[in-house]
Amino acid sequence: MKKKGWKWLILCVFLAGVIFIGWNKLGPSKAKAEFLTEKEAQILVENRYQGTVTQIKLAGKQYHMKLEKQKFLYLIKIDATNGKILFLQKLDNKTILPDEPSSTGLSEEKIKAIILAEVNGTIASLEKLESNGSPIYKAVVTTEGKQTTITVNALTGSILSTEAININEPPKSLTESEAGQIAITQVKGIVDHIWLETKGDVTYYLIKVKSQNGQEAVVQVHAITGKVLSVTWDDRKKEDENNKVDSKADDDQKIDDKKKDDKKDDNKHDDN
Repeated sequence: MKKKGWKWLILCVFLAGVIFIGWNKLGPSKAKAEFLTEKEAQILVENRYQGTVTQIKLAGKQYHMKLEKQKFLYLIKIDATNGKILFLQKLDNKTILPDEPSSTGLSEEKIKAIILAEVNGTIASLEKLESNGSPIYKAVVTTEGKQTTITVNALTGSILSTEAININEPPKSLTESEAGQIAITQVKGIVDHIWLETKGDVTYYLIKVKSQNGQEAVVQVHAITGKVLSVTWDDRKKEDENNKVDSKADDDQKIDDKKKDDKKDDNKHDDN
C-alpha cells in the first residue's frame, strides 16, 4: 500500500513539472514573443507593396499602417502574429486617420492642391490662421473676371467656405502715355497728372495739362477710341483773368469820366 502511494506521488510531481514547463514554453510569454516587431511588419508591407510606411501602430493583435505609394495613400491592417493582410483601403489625400495625432495638419502643398481642385484659377494669396481654436487656411483665388475667397480646415483639408465676387476691370486699350499724347494735341503744354475713371459704360482718361501760358486744363479722352470728349479749363484762372479785365475796364472808365469832368470845367471857364 505504501509503495502505491509513493508511485502516485511521483507521478503527480512528474505531471506537474510537465505542465509547468509547457506553460512557460507555450503560455502568454511565448505568444507575445511570436508578435512581429514594428520594424518586421514595416519591412513586410513595404516589400510587398513597394511603398513607404509613414505611420504604424499596434492595435490589439493587429498593426495599422499608412502606406504612401506613387503619391497615393493606403490604410493597411495586418495580423501582428503572422503578417497576413486583413484590410487594405485607398485613401484620399485629404483624409487623415481618425486616431492619427496631428498638430500641424496637412502641408501647404496639399492645401494648395485641394484649393485648386475646388476653384480652378491662380492662388493670389494664402495664409494660415486660427478660427475658434482650430487652424485654417484662407486663400484668394483669381480667375478671369472673378475673385474667390476660400477657407480650408488645415487638419482635414475640408472646405469650410467659399465666396466669389466679380472683378471685371474696365476695358481699355489706350495706355496712359498714349492718352497723354492725345491730350497735349488739344492743349499745348506739359502733362501734370493722368487718372482713369468709368461712368456708366464709358471708360475714359482724365489728363491734367499745364498750358504754356500757365493755365491748367483737364482733357477727357475715351480709353478705347482715343476720342477727346471734353476740355475743361481751370475756372479759378479764368476768374482771375476776368477780374483783371474788369479792374482794367473800371480804371479806364474812371479815366474817361475824369477827362469828361475836366473838359466841362474848361468849358465853364471859357463861358466866363
